[in-house]
Amino acid sequence: MVESVYEEVKLKKDLFNSMGDICKQRGIPPDKVLLCSNTMNIPMSDITEDMCKEYRGSCIGMRFLHPVWFIDEVELTDCDYTKRATSSSAEKMLKGLSFMPFFYDGCYRRNLTLQEIATYQSRQRLRTPEPITRLPKRGIRKKYGSPEKGSPPGSPDISPLCKSFSDTSITSPLVDKPTAAPEELEPCAVCLEEPRSALLVPCGHMAMCIECAEKVLHGNRPICVVCRQPIEKILRAAPPV
Repeated sequence: MVESVYEEVKLKKDLFNSMGDICKQRGIPPDKVLLCSNTMNIPMSDITEDMCKEYRGSCIGMRFLHPVWFIDEVELTDCDYTKRATSSSAEKMLKGLSFMPFFYDGCYRRNLTLQEIATYQSRQRLRTPEPITRLPKRGIRKKYGSPEKGSPPGSPDISPLCKSFSDTSITSPLVDKPTAAPEELEPCAVCLEEPRSALLVPCGHMAMCIECAEKVLHGNRPICVVCRQPIEKILRAAPPV
């Protein structure tokens, strides 16, 4: 189970306490469950300090980097309560799902810049048999493997391209090297459909469309989805032609 609620200590503690109680009531063995938090700023020891001791060792931080659709890196964070078997199980599970887990070094949080996001998206496009023209709203991604049934004749096998995102030597016969698109040319970071047309003040990031930016501004937490700074107002920016 992976939680991704707001970054509030009490909210996360109550949620983990409830998950531990549910597992205990159902008699689920502690070594058969993973209780994960998508937190970035709250130590796991603070979240799990009040939960039942049986399942405290089954808790681990599991932070998926945004945007999850094509970013394979997942940050794992353990604490004094986390069992070694829990860390191994989490790492093994993520690798089985084609993610790239890495452990938090205790000093620097992995935080992607807009330039890195654009680069990752360009490389993801090179991995697909056909160019990505529009990201779907929902669905399960299938990143690697041979072309599915029904693919056009002559579609290439993309299995040789199954390399790490850190490999900068990925090339295409038609493209010498992936070029990162400017920030405003990428789709909205929230809905992944509309063009980015909202300039946030005062941070200056342009990562959302007007509709999504208005929802965030008038929501419970009016913060930028990139840097998490408070949003004071929104300026409409004309998308490039």
